[in-house]
Amino acid sequence: MKTSSTFLLLGLLVVGSLSLPRAGSAEEKAKGWPATVEQALRRAGANRPALVKALESAPRDQRKGMAFLIANMPDGDLRTLRAEFLLENVALAYKARKQVHWGARIPEEVFLNDVLPYANVDEARHPWRKELYELCMPLVKDCKTPAEAAQKLNSTIFPRLKVRYSTTRKKPHQSPKESMEQGVASCTGLSILLSDACRSVAVPARLVGTPLWANKRGNHTWVEIWDKGWHFTGACEQDPKGLDRGWFVGEAAQAKKDDPIHAIYATSFQKTKIAFPLVWAPGRKDVYAENVTDRYAKPRADEKHVRVQVRVWGPGRTARLALPVEVVDRKSPERTLHGKSRGEGADTNDFLTFALLPDRDYFLRVGKPARVEKAFKTTGKQLLLEVEPPAEKAGLSKEQVQEIEKAALAFFTAGKEKQAAWKFPAALDKLLAEHEEAVRAAVWKAYRSEAVHVEAKKDFDKNQVRHQKHLSAYAVKKVGKRPANGWPLFIAMHGGGGAPKRVNDSQWEIMRIYYRDQPSVTGYQYLALRAPNDVWNGFYDDYVPPLVINLIRQFLVFGDVDPDKVLLMGYSHGGYGAFFIGPKVPDRFAAIHSSAAAPTDGTISPLTLRNTRFTFMIGEHDVAYGRRKRCEAFSEAVEKLKKLNKGDFPVEMELKKGFGHGGLPDRDKIKEMAAFTRNPVPRHLSWELTDGVVADFFWLSVPAPGRGQSIDAKISDNVAQITTRNVKGFALGLDGRLIDFGKQLRVSLDGKEKVVALRPSFLTLCQSMAERGDPRLAFTCRVPLEVEKK
Repeated sequence: MKTSSTFLLLGLLVVGSLSLPRAGSAEEKAKGWPATVEQALRRAGANRPALVKALESAPRDQRKGMAFLIANMPDGDLRTLRAEFLLENVALAYKARKQVHWGARIPEEVFLNDVLPYANVDEARHPWRKELYELCMPLVKDCKTPAEAAQKLNSTIFPRLKVRYSTTRKKPHQSPKESMEQGVASCTGLSILLSDACRSVAVPARLVGTPLWANKRGNHTWVEIWDKGWHFTGACEQDPKGLDRGWFVGEAAQAKKDDPIHAIYATSFQKTKIAFPLVWAPGRKDVYAENVTDRYAKPRADEKHVRVQVRVWGPGRTARLALPVEVVDRKSPERTLHGKSRGEGADTNDFLTFALLPDRDYFLRVGKPARVEKAFKTTGKQLLLEVEPPAEKAGLSKEQVQEIEKAALAFFTAGKEKQAAWKFPAALDKLLAEHEEAVRAAVWKAYRSEAVHVEAKKDFDKNQVRHQKHLSAYAVKKVGKRPANGWPLFIAMHGGGGAPKRVNDSQWEIMRIYYRDQPSVTGYQYLALRAPNDVWNGFYDDYVPPLVINLIRQFLVFGDVDPDKVLLMGYSHGGYGAFFIGPKVPDRFAAIHSSAAAPTDGTISPLTLRNTRFTFMIGEHDVAYGRRKRCEAFSEAVEKLKKLNKGDFPVEMELKKGFGHGGLPDRDKIKEMAAFTRNPVPRHLSWELTDGVVADFFWLSVPAPGRGQSIDAKISDNVAQITTRNVKGFALGLDGRLIDFGKQLRVSLDGKEKVVALRPSFLTLCQSMAERGDPRLAFTCRVPLEVEKK
């Protein structure tokens, strides 16, 4: 939200002493309210009877709250608010406090000041609490803390209410009703909506803001949440990693406590000695505040770096664009940083920001493929780069999409012999080069045709999946509503193993309900997979990864599943399966979890988990078959990798004290895992092969996989750095997500340098789509590489 600094100090005048209850007359004591309330009633004029009615009608346990509101409300509210408005507001606030897990832990002064109030600043006084309570309480009923509930609300209410950030809003300080009616709001309007949503379910919340950033690029408003202390978040800017994160952290760190313009303030309904700076109404003194600058203005770890901010404009600089951005260190191209510029849905002062080395030369590239390239040098403490890429080419026409789908379908339905000699018109290669994602989507649509998957569709309709002679049944259900990108799919594997069929059937029945439904997660499909047999290692043998890949392919083609939200989990026998399958084909999963199980020696490598979330839970006393010891050894190996590779290997062991093999506290794992999304094209891969079955790994493939082979590959700025062991030949599967087709690819393979010309191929896209059965793992350019004998 932009503003001029001309409001100066008007909104920060000292407004009087804190209003505290004190002993009143005998008449006041008999009425049951303190002198501060009586003083407020005198200022209410003709509205005094309505306020007295509110005080006298409030249930005994709610009167303290009603008295607090009336004693502290602005004079304008004293003269206008009706008893019914106040009684409903107070009753719902107390009701919500009794319903949530943390209600009893909220200090009374925090509840009164930051849950009970009907307003944050000077927004219109509309009765929002009932509507927001009915929307938000079902969303947070399973949350255990105010922070968890606030995170949930911040990520869900704005899309549900269809409210987004925009400078086209009618006024900055809109009430929730006004923002919902318009569908747009400023940072202040969004913050009011989030704060009120939190308050509706007894999450203490308040607005926080600064009149003007220290760099003089405007003001901003955000929200603080109380959870054993105050924590901040940007409204409509939820960070899945938790609170106390936001794009404005760098700006807030420069705030100046003793400078009224550049300080940071939190709102207070209870009267204080300073006023909250209302940028839109600088003369008002009846919205109160605390100066909280000390909690934000702290030295940053990266203060020795230059903060480089990037803003990308559309044609004519009328709107901001959200585009992929790369910053390349010219001396060390491997130090390429990636991000996405902020579009019109982000706050005006929200910039993509990089912390770069000072006095150094860099390249800025915007778009994939790059639409603009700009050289710059890091000078000073902060640098703003503004670029306006040339207009993007028009999208595919309806006729072109139909042509692509028809051509791809003909390929997919042809036999393998015909496919081997297939040729496409050169015009399709040209369309692919210019519209990679649109062509990919059209090819994926063609691939999903039932004509391509006749036998798989029969299995899907029967709830079963096969690989060669192995056949597994499954039970599947939908929970919640379909997310915008398709259903997440949770694949859960049961216990049992080397036991009679009736035992494994019973374990399968248990797994259908073992992992509890999570209403707080927007929606997902839950699939309980039956092992294909009743042997000891039914879920962890070489036939299982291909079977699970076929299962995922079924649901991507027929089940409306989001390719980047497939998750794997299992307990005991199924946990061994997760430990076996996950590290072998991590490119198929957003997250993997194993309970009451351990790795089997020699079957997997922790190196493959460089980019994939993997958790494993083991009981303190679960020592049979060396389970705990094996888990600890695997964890130790991972920790060594983490130390050598900062930020990689998101693997975590959970040792549960007092537990044995059964009853581990993992039944709500879906809620934790749902936050993760697969990255199908990480730039650094470490693939240590442990079998002769799995031939593909993200964008790497080997024609003859075998135990003892390994490939470590990095791609950055069209440079591939690769080291191998025991590999004769392999291939890179590349596209515009990893490389720029306008440049050659420089390859350093085991220390030998070579240059490769790159060209996207429609045939390669169709071939890889058929091979991988996943639109996000398909690629447009195959680069075969031979390894010289060492």
